[in-house]
Amino acid sequence: MSININQQIIHKKIAVEQNKTQKQQGLNDQKQTVNNSSDSVKLTSQALNLNKMQKTAEPKINEQRIASLKSAILNGDYKINTDRLAEKLSQFEGDFNKAFS
Repeated sequence: MSININQQIIHKKIAVEQNKTQKQQGLNDQKQTVNNSSDSVKLTSQALNLNKMQKTAEPKINEQRIASLKSAILNGDYKINTDRLAEKLSQFEGDFNKAFS
């Protein structure tokens, strides 16, 4: 009984090529699906209001103030005013509630 090795190799090559072709077609189909779909984002009115509030509330940067704060922190001289911090947090909460009411 003889086995034709050449024929088996040819069949293997054909199977491998078919597999590659199928994978490539699958990738092309996926790319086409991605290219045909369109994504969109819609922001809620609350998100738009928050964005508007951030833009209007952006303070100007005071480089001297930043430098003095850095220096005080590094020297260990910076003290936190807890009353003022609590007042500012409360004010922020109030502004936040007004923006979303």
